[in-house]
Amino acid sequence: MTSKSFLILTVLISCVAITLSSTNSNYPTINLANLRNFLESVKPYSDLSNAFYSVKGLELLGEKFQPQTQAEICNLVKLKIDKNSIESVFFGLSLASSVPNCVLPNAEYQATINKAASSKKVADLYYYSQVAKTAKQPIDSKVLSKSVIDALKTDSSILNQGYALHIASLLSEGQKTLFDMIEDILEQADEVDKKFLQYEGGVGTTSLVLDGIFELCAKMKQFSPKFDQAKLTKFVNYLTSKRSPTNARSAYFLLKASLKLTDNQFHIPLVLNRLSSVSVSSDQPNLLISITNLVGASVKQVKLDVDALSAKSSKSTLLSAKKPFTAKSSDGTTYELKLVEQQPEAGFYTVAVSISPKAPAQNDKRFFLVSNSVLVKVTTVVSVSDLQIGVGDRDQGLPKLSSLQANQKLQKKLEADQQSKLYVRFSVKDKLKGSNLEVHQAFLRFSEAKSGREIIFLAQYSNGQYSADVDLGTNSKSFRRLSGVYSVELIVADALMQNPVSWNLADVNLHFIEEQASSAFQDKAALYAKKPEIKHLFRLPEQTPSTLVSRVFTGLVLAPLAILFILWFKIGFNFRRFSFSLSSIVFHVALAGIFGLFYCYWIKLNMFQTIRYLALLGGIAFFAGNRLLRSLAAPKNKEQ
Repeated sequence: MTSKSFLILTVLISCVAITLSSTNSNYPTINLANLRNFLESVKPYSDLSNAFYSVKGLELLGEKFQPQTQAEICNLVKLKIDKNSIESVFFGLSLASSVPNCVLPNAEYQATINKAASSKKVADLYYYSQVAKTAKQPIDSKVLSKSVIDALKTDSSILNQGYALHIASLLSEGQKTLFDMIEDILEQADEVDKKFLQYEGGVGTTSLVLDGIFELCAKMKQFSPKFDQAKLTKFVNYLTSKRSPTNARSAYFLLKASLKLTDNQFHIPLVLNRLSSVSVSSDQPNLLISITNLVGASVKQVKLDVDALSAKSSKSTLLSAKKPFTAKSSDGTTYELKLVEQQPEAGFYTVAVSISPKAPAQNDKRFFLVSNSVLVKVTTVVSVSDLQIGVGDRDQGLPKLSSLQANQKLQKKLEADQQSKLYVRFSVKDKLKGSNLEVHQAFLRFSEAKSGREIIFLAQYSNGQYSADVDLGTNSKSFRRLSGVYSVELIVADALMQNPVSWNLADVNLHFIEEQASSAFQDKAALYAKKPEIKHLFRLPEQTPSTLVSRVFTGLVLAPLAILFILWFKIGFNFRRFSFSLSSIVFHVALAGIFGLFYCYWIKLNMFQTIRYLALLGGIAFFAGNRLLRSLAAPKNKEQ
């Protein structure tokens, strides 16, 4: 097999593998190590918000802070806390509670805490309730519940509803109204591709709402009947798709919600993944799987029985009855099953898996698989047989073809021209069963050593046999009408094949008519050779008049103005009838404004702007001028 043929086969099999992996990629889990690294990357802390989410997240992961880090956190709180902001007070007091001997002047913050208790904003009420919890202060549940409900009437964003759920989980009474909101909150989730459920605001808000639902349901000791496993599965799909958060807040709430989904009173989603190779056969008959919780850890609450319910393809089946897996690890995360008893028909098989808690917890209904199936494939060895090849006239029928044995090359060189057709016939068979197979890829590759050109023609499958009829006249452009000796190679590949085939069949001497050859159809080297540089010539500017002509024209334009001033100086100015009345002043100011507007039009304004301003100034000048002319005409009328 040549290196180029091997490359083609590799690309083909890789494409099929990518397709397979896209439909059966292992279900992702929330990687706690990655979240820990992200929360660690927030250090050194520069503000209380990021410090809170990082410290509290690391505490959830069991982090123990060194004395130096504790001192840095305490100093940051004392430096950055704003006693007039309930959010800042919440961050500061929560951080101080994580550091031994970090004493804060709590009395200075009491006014802010009391003010937040009567706030009309849900966020302030949320921070107040969390501060009261941290400081172990009593909460008037009845008053706070009413305040939250009233505040939601003003702003019922999904984030505020999530805050309300967390507040309700801390109350001793008045939670029923907020608990009843859960059904409406679930309806507000956005569904994407019928696979994901999420809330506006991203993974941080979605995680906060989910955590709030479980916290409140735990407080009420009942779960919302509308929140079934199907909805929770879609939320889990979204959380795992966003398992690499971009900020500390999202990382904290994602971690908090994920840990809640690993241990609660209502629903615990489990993740099924295939650990063994996707391929199974009589030589490798075992399927190895893992079952973990959402963060990739073992299920500690119960022991599980794991069974394979079925293993089916579109044409065959691997299992005729339910079959149990065998536990392979002491922590109960890995299980193994002998899936293949005898060589089955090649194909892709979906293995359906079920779980159930062992006694004495057999009635525990909390556990379910987010995805309850894995995909495996059964591969086989194939052979290419009954291969025949030959060249004939394109206008005549099928010529006599030469038969070839496996991996045999035709000894004689085939001669062909533009009036010829190349015919290839062959079968692809399952070597173990002897049945005919239809594969994903079967094609002929023509290659010419001198130019390095390669041309591909697909083989067609019909009635158990492949055929490839290459019309050299119709496809002459594909060869760029380059005459020469072409090597013909058969390539057969499939994701279910253990032995992809590359078979050098024959050499064909092609003759194309020289007169039809075009200069555009050059060999590969000439085609991709460096082309002459394209130099763009911009249009030359039009010739302008000489400087003398421009100056003479400017002088002619200014001549009337010069004549006006000369005559004024010769005849004299007459201001005797000028009056300082309101109409006179307004008229002259408006007239000056019009001249100024013309100047502005010349340098920066467009026509529409100028017309708009001119309408205003012109109207003022018209009415003021009319009044002025009437006042000037009045004395003459009296004299008459």
